[in-house]
Amino acid sequence: MDVIGTIAAFLAVLVVLVLVHELGHFVAAKRAGITVQEFGIGFPPRITSVVWHGTRYSLNWIPLGGFVKMLGEDGDAEAQKMRSRGLSEAAVDIAMAGAFNRKPIWVRVIVLLAGVAMNFVLAGILFSVALSMPIPQGRGPLTVTEIQEDSPAEAALRVGDVIVTADGRTFEASAELTEYVRSRAEQEVVLGVRRDGQLVDVPVTPRTVTDIERAQGKGAIGFSYEPEGYVEVPSSVAGPIDATAQGFSRAGDLALRIPGGLVEAVGGLLGLNNSAGSAVGPIGIAEETGRQLQAPLVSQLIFMGILSINLAVLNVLPFPPLDGGRIAVVLIEAARRRRLPAEREALIYLTGFMVLIALVILISIQDVQRLIEA
Repeated sequence: MDVIGTIAAFLAVLVVLVLVHELGHFVAAKRAGITVQEFGIGFPPRITSVVWHGTRYSLNWIPLGGFVKMLGEDGDAEAQKMRSRGLSEAAVDIAMAGAFNRKPIWVRVIVLLAGVAMNFVLAGILFSVALSMPIPQGRGPLTVTEIQEDSPAEAALRVGDVIVTADGRTFEASAELTEYVRSRAEQEVVLGVRRDGQLVDVPVTPRTVTDIERAQGKGAIGFSYEPEGYVEVPSSVAGPIDATAQGFSRAGDLALRIPGGLVEAVGGLLGLNNSAGSAVGPIGIAEETGRQLQAPLVSQLIFMGILSINLAVLNVLPFPPLDGGRIAVVLIEAARRRRLPAEREALIYLTGFMVLIALVILISIQDVQRLIEA
């Protein structure tokens, strides 16, 4: 896929995932009686907008997701503006009746968690649909199409090699061969490879790969391949209920494993371990999106589900300005029984935002280096 197509695909996926997240906040806020001032697709400047039932619905120029703007989300800033215009305290109270910051603690927490919940539900649905579909299964020898940097394959295989056997065994399905190799992590495996018309033995030692790394495309040996052919294998689920149960179970299992992977990735960026290469930023995700759109529909659904569950877990972390950080601030205020000073709250969010941007920049630099060296 060309660069423009990759960027367009990445933005389309991003908009869908973020809008689903913001839709969760929007619906929960409306149900709680909170005044939603604006629901935006993209970020300003505006292209066009319409006001309906007291909420402005806008279409904006910057296609990086969307947003929900609630009255009182920034503390009492709106109330102070009303007072400065000469409104009485009674009039201000009436105007602020639907403000986010004047709702009970439990209501605010539910509204803030609703976006995370929607991303989790989307992931569960995508996994369920994928499990219900016939699975295209690769058959026959595997032709090496790409070799990952700093992988066991880098010194052993070449693009164009055809892998015929592993430890003298032939495998009818591609998945069986890759599963065999994965099960032999840290042990030497001898691959029977057809290279330049001759069959040669190529010893290689597969590495240990976590579920998170595998979801990011990192393999035990570290190469992409094209099988000789494909056949469709019927779905193994018993029906819609079984598919839904398995889909949401897999979403839950993945959500529980992601925090550990995030800690390792951040530690790698800071030089605390050797996991820096497992961190993938916007550029890396865009690149992978382009690849996945050329894969079967099942793979596309699973990929979007993985992104959605990653977005859910990332947002629930107690780090400002993410939803989890905002929930932490709300709970701190509940424990103190009074609001944090507006200046201090703004400083917390600004500091968190700067740290978050710094991490994104570091990961993006790593993505660019990976592309340059590829």
